[in-house]
Amino acid sequence: MDPFNCRGLIIRSSDYKEKDRLLSVLTPDRGLITICAKGVAKPGATLAFVSMPYMLCDFVVSISHGFFYLKDASIVESNSKIMESLEQMTVAAHISSCLIDCTLQSENAKEAYDLAVYAYYYLANNKDKYLHIFSAFNWRLLTIAGFTVLYDLSTPSYKASGDKPDRYLINISGGINSNSNLSKTFDRLLDDSAVKALNYFASCDLNRLFTSTTDKKTQKDLKEFTTDYLSVHFEKKYDTLSVLDNL
Repeated sequence: MDPFNCRGLIIRSSDYKEKDRLLSVLTPDRGLITICAKGVAKPGATLAFVSMPYMLCDFVVSISHGFFYLKDASIVESNSKIMESLEQMTVAAHISSCLIDCTLQSENAKEAYDLAVYAYYYLANNKDKYLHIFSAFNWRLLTIAGFTVLYDLSTPSYKASGDKPDRYLINISGGINSNSNLSKTFDRLLDDSAVKALNYFASCDLNRLFTSTTDKKTQKDLKEFTTDYLSVHFEKKYDTLSVLDNL
């Protein structure tokens, strides 16, 4: 078959045999594909740059016996600044893991691809906002997958009991608070600012998603809430950021 051209994000790169690498590439039209980059691990290899994850590239790919092989590539956006800090690398690895878990064979690959392009770019260029980017990405990906709702803060059902007027009881299984013992294990208390941030993450124009700001307490609350929510709905424990807790 003739080679084809595609633009995609390298979200994972792994060793294969002695001098090759397998690239997990998220594309807007083909979803997640695996491309074998032969010989790129050799010293002086022309296409050695494709061994680096998180880059947005234009690829030329050939097909042989149902497998994709790299013929050529050029960098559109390197996102190389992600490698400058442990925080950025950790969030980037989390984003990659979520994309692999969510978009394989997914009809929502185009939306996930667009989200990932913005997420890696803003993460590379905004080191101090890594927690905000983490939570915003989580919630928007969950929205794309159909697992979130917009919270109506005027609805009494969300109000938490007690003497704090701006606290809301949100259920990470997707519903509002319930009287059942099982549902209570999924309830989380969030301040007004955190719930408003979730609504913004779910509904804003994508090009504005990562330009918003949150205070440190809200960042911490959103990190914990969106991580728990991801773990419930993707049926996998996400704890990548735990390595940063003692820094």
